[in-house]
Amino acid sequence: MMNEATPQEQPTAPKYPAPRVSPVDPPPQLAELRTGRAASRVTLWDGAQVWLVTSHAGIRAVLGDRRFTAVTSAPGFPMLTRTSQLVRAKPESASFIRMDEPDHSRLRSMLTRDFLARRAEALRPAVRELVDDLLAKLVAGERPVDLVAGLTTPVPSRVITLLFGAGEDRREFIESRSAVLIDRGYTPDQVAAARDELDGYLRELVEQRLADPGTDLISRLVLDQVRPGNLSVGELVPMCRLLLVAGHGTTTSQASLSLLSLLTDPGLADALTEDANLLPKAVEELLRFHSIVQNGLARAAVEDVQLDDLLIRAGEGVVLSLSAGNRDERVFPGPDRLDPHRDARRHLAFGHGMHQCLGQWLARVELEEILAAVLRWMPGARLAVPFEELDFRHEVSSYGLGALPVTW
Repeated sequence: MMNEATPQEQPTAPKYPAPRVSPVDPPPQLAELRTGRAASRVTLWDGAQVWLVTSHAGIRAVLGDRRFTAVTSAPGFPMLTRTSQLVRAKPESASFIRMDEPDHSRLRSMLTRDFLARRAEALRPAVRELVDDLLAKLVAGERPVDLVAGLTTPVPSRVITLLFGAGEDRREFIESRSAVLIDRGYTPDQVAAARDELDGYLRELVEQRLADPGTDLISRLVLDQVRPGNLSVGELVPMCRLLLVAGHGTTTSQASLSLLSLLTDPGLADALTEDANLLPKAVEELLRFHSIVQNGLARAAVEDVQLDDLLIRAGEGVVLSLSAGNRDERVFPGPDRLDPHRDARRHLAFGHGMHQCLGQWLARVELEEILAAVLRWMPGARLAVPFEELDFRHEVSSYGLGALPVTW
């Protein structure tokens, strides 16, 4: 049976997250927690005590159970960072990933057709041309080059601005404001200001499409949803912000860490050079191995829920460690080994359940094209600085690299 003690009676609960030992691996303490109960009591930065789930099966169970809410205003919902409170303070700014049914499906379904696997494949030639153009400029210049600034940051931001029909002159503005929104190093006021500036720009973009629609994604939403009265401008703006910020920060982080593995793991580079058809499988393994959502996902129980041997009561918060679930040895034998031949399709990098990442197919295309292009353009690429000097970005919501100096 569950320990009935209240949070105040459990002062010895460990702090979350545990200290990191290796910059590319989740803390070993998370693996140790999987040998115990279905969840462990931990203390967050604000003193709140919540349940931490570290097993692959437990994470899937919670994410697939609608008795756990993604709404930040729900009683007991964990605030993983100080800036998380902004959504609670201004719920009208929330995107559909912070909603439950029926609002979540109503809004998400309006975008589903634009992010199907076949639509992502249709964009592959444009992504390849973009990546080749960026790398051609990099290899023509002086060495070393920074693959974060020169490749992994501009690719996803240019792809999403292409989908939006936004001008290239606004890309720097979009990148800078999006970067603030995922960086825990900024104050809540700075994050709120960046969000409001980005929302103001997106509202202008929506108003322009209302007056003169084109063929871009925002124009389609305006024609199909806003004009018929199915979607308000106030709902469309946070939807667009979600696509900008998620498409920019997460893919940049995953691509930078994936390239790090390509540069430091000779077996990976050799395998992909020998067999280009291995690339999609290798990307799935890299998504598993480098879990960029290091803080985990937050949920709160709205009813009492029995999770294996543990009763989680209504109003209690739950944090799901995707990085720990992706290293669950019961699902992925030898989980701390990067194996491009592994069938890693059950990974949790894109979540699970109704909130599973909408842009996952586009992210896969971008990652595949980035890795393949670096192998083409930079044979023998290697780090230009010692591994220990790399700038791992612990302060951002999607864990990655601040820079990746490379020579070849």
